[in-house]
Amino acid sequence: GVFTAAASGSAGFVKATVGGVTGQSRVRVIPPLPWTYTFDEDQAPKAWWTANLKATIGAVEGAGNVLVRPRDETVGRRAKLFMGRPDWSNYTVEADVRGVEARRQRGDIGLINQRYGLVLFGNAQKLELHPWQAADEMTVRVPFEWAASTWYRMKLRVENRPDGTALVRGKVWPTGQPEPAAWTIEKVDRIPHLRGAPGVYGDGIADVQYDNLRVYRNQ
Repeated sequence: GVFTAAASGSAGFVKATVGGVTGQSRVRVIPPLPWTYTFDEDQAPKAWWTANLKATIGAVEGAGNVLVRPRDETVGRRAKLFMGRPDWSNYTVEADVRGVEARRQRGDIGLINQRYGLVLFGNAQKLELHPWQAADEMTVRVPFEWAASTWYRMKLRVENRPDGTALVRGKVWPTGQPEPAAWTIEKVDRIPHLRGAPGVYGDGIADVQYDNLRVYRNQ
């Protein structure tokens, strides 16, 4: 037989029975770029990897439904939600992000692009760009004050360059205001990640939220 999956992106099981033998396989369909997600449904997109185990959909006044990485006091509170193919490159990820304060603590929130992370730190009030968070000597960071319970737009772009390096650039600005021409932070990586899946990052020491996520080829 032939199974035809929805082109818009889906995930689930395909089960087939022939005579007395039954087989079952998991199938995930990842739609081509560009993507736009506004999280109007009651769960994260099915094509995302394990997202519904790490995040929920919640309502925020003035924004409708948003994706929430809820507060988590366990050692597993740092979550990465991946949503695309691991061999993608030369694309841009952007989203509206918001962090709330709980017990005088604020979580960290960010975007993932081609294995690079752009992260806003809540308690530390800084912006960080890294190829791997544990490699401090390869991390770029700048001070960045951002208010709790306020929406900001984050944008992360990675470009593989002809000389074998990668140009990684990020910017953050208040949602609803014009996008600044200058990038807030950038890095030229001479030992680059040349491909990787898009995603979002959240450290749930307090709720962090995402809305209006876009992933598209560099323009």
